Amino acid sequence: MSKNLVRVAFLDAETGVQIGRSELPIEQLPGSFQSATTLELAGDTWSVERAEPPTAAQFTATGVLTLTLRRIQTVPPGDILYSLPTLCAALPMVAPAPAGADRLELHEDDWRQVELVSADLVDEVQAELRAVRRSFEQHARRDEQGRVYGFRNLHVRSNPVNPLSRPVSRSRLLGRLPAGARNRGGIGFRGQRGIVPSSFAVNVGRVLLYGLTDGDALAVLAVRTEPGAAEPQPELVAALESVMREADLLLVDWCRVALVGPASIDDYLVTTGAVGRD
Repeated sequence: MSKNLVRVAFLDAETGVQIGRSELPIEQLPGSFQSATTLELAGDTWSVERAEPPTAAQFTATGVLTLTLRRIQTVPPGDILYSLPTLCAALPMVAPAPAGADRLELHEDDWRQVELVSADLVDEVQAELRAVRRSFEQHARRDEQGRVYGFRNLHVRSNPVNPLSRPVSRSRLLGRLPAGARNRGGIGFRGQRGIVPSSFAVNVGRVLLYGLTDGDALAVLAVRTEPGAAEPQPELVAALESVMREADLLLVDWCRVALVGPASIDDYLVTTGAVGRD
């Protein structure tokens, strides 16, 4: 065999079976397989899971190279489904976290999916809710029992840009929460280091309140609930109801296409399973 050729054996990672062999010029092979590499073989795209030996210097010296490959499966665009009917378009920036700072991690898709909005923005809210309804009406995929399991398309919300048009005091809200409320520090996003500047998060049982501040004023006040064996939280319900009434706020659950007033906040939290009934 010519010194300029390398005898290459191709193995299928799924089965361990050899699926091909070839003699290739050295210049057609990469200098190293230690980083992610793909190649075309028999009309399919494969990723190189393992190369023995891994570098050109080594397989040039031996004249032999074994590549273990895994076929890359492609999904037709029409088969891709979204798990949610809507997402918030704007995510806050993340900055390096101060040493020792507490950080609550959210998935990016969870950002502002349930939030408090000033009632004078109801027209903007209703317009966005109509678009989310269309995700259910036109793009939802349902099983035999009629349960939604995905969406062919989703609505990306751009409004309201500033959900709290009237000042809402962060210290006043937190001061009304039950004594067992737990400060979780700032907000971070999964897969990213750091904390969103001027963010906060506080837990009361299975209810998380989080958002952004401008000094003591709340710029975003969002809610995340966790269903489970929840206990009654009358102090939390009373705190949220009073703040909603004083600041004229509505709770919007975008994915449930729900608009909730202060008088119904208890029913909402019970329905989501985050709070038990007295």
